[in-house]
Amino acid sequence: MKTRDAILAYQELQGDTDTKTLDINVVDPVSAFEIEVECTNGATSNEDNFISDIVTNIQVVDGAEVLTSLNMAQLEALHFYKMYTAPALGVSEWADGVQRHNALLLFGRKLYDPELCLVPTNYRNPQLKVTFNKAAIRAAGATGFASGTNIKLTVIAKVIEEGATPRGFLMSKIVDSFTSASSGDRRVELPLDYSYRMLMLRCWLEGYDVDEIISDVKLTCDADKFVPIDRKLKQLDAWALGEYGLFEIKHDVLRAHNTDVRTIVNKEGNSILFPGGQDDGLICIARWQWSSQLHITLLDHAGSPVGTAKKLHIAERGHAPHATVPIPFGLSDSPDTWLDPRPYGKVELVLTQATADAVVEVVTEQLRM
Repeated sequence: MKTRDAILAYQELQGDTDTKTLDINVVDPVSAFEIEVECTNGATSNEDNFISDIVTNIQVVDGAEVLTSLNMAQLEALHFYKMYTAPALGVSEWADGVQRHNALLLFGRKLYDPELCLVPTNYRNPQLKVTFNKAAIRAAGATGFASGTNIKLTVIAKVIEEGATPRGFLMSKIVDSFTSASSGDRRVELPLDYSYRMLMLRCWLEGYDVDEIISDVKLTCDADKFVPIDRKLKQLDAWALGEYGLFEIKHDVLRAHNTDVRTIVNKEGNSILFPGGQDDGLICIARWQWSSQLHITLLDHAGSPVGTAKKLHIAERGHAPHATVPIPFGLSDSPDTWLDPRPYGKVELVLTQATADAVVEVVTEQLRM
């Protein structure tokens, strides 16, 4: 196999609410797009505000047809569930610090999958679109992302120049997004066009585990003629921990004693804290970590609480990145074992809600032929 990188954009500056459109002007099969976004924090801090929040849509389109549609948090989680390792996330709250997130939008089961890849020449006008909202969490300024045109976008096509035998590609899309209720079922009708390799749920509300937001997951075909899934979400999440292991990144924070930090991981927190910068006279401990939060104990060497925010590093370790749970079908490498919805007239995902006001998103990964 012969591969190469084709640069579609390199640190191109984007406005606060821009949508950048890039022509996919390569002729060889594309295994993945490496998407990197960088932005600078404000002059004071940028607490609990990630690059993942401000990239609100990543699409591959052919004219009006949408082939892929995800936000950055979903992309980063899918990277983990397909590569079995965390993407390169540079998370920081430090004043004037640079945050940089890099993740792969994969069209195959893995990078350089020779059978499943995007063939741009099969489409008339293939384009990649990336949409930003710098103020998604907090207004730009001293305590958010810095004001001014300072979002930088890099996109690299990971191309298979020789050795590909394309039979299709994996198409990832968000098919539903809603705010949860405290009870009741949410029914999501799924497309019937292509086989499913995976579903992914994102159930996010800071202070809650994924399974406290959605308690039960059922997939029903033709009113229970075939029920491939009928499980507690807590069970599905536990299986995912065993299959994919822990998600690990370095996370820089600016915090004082007795404060909470929003984390990338939602569950099974096992993080370590240590001082940042030149502050070596500190004792910093993760007092507890769960439900997308970590609580900091920060003391001086005399054992007194430190009330001034200090630069700290977190070696963040845990599971369910961005409060997601994957639901795969069959053998991950064998398309013939994936869920084929075409024999059925209706396929519904039934989600039993348990906590109000959470963000719930349903992402599908299908084999597009």
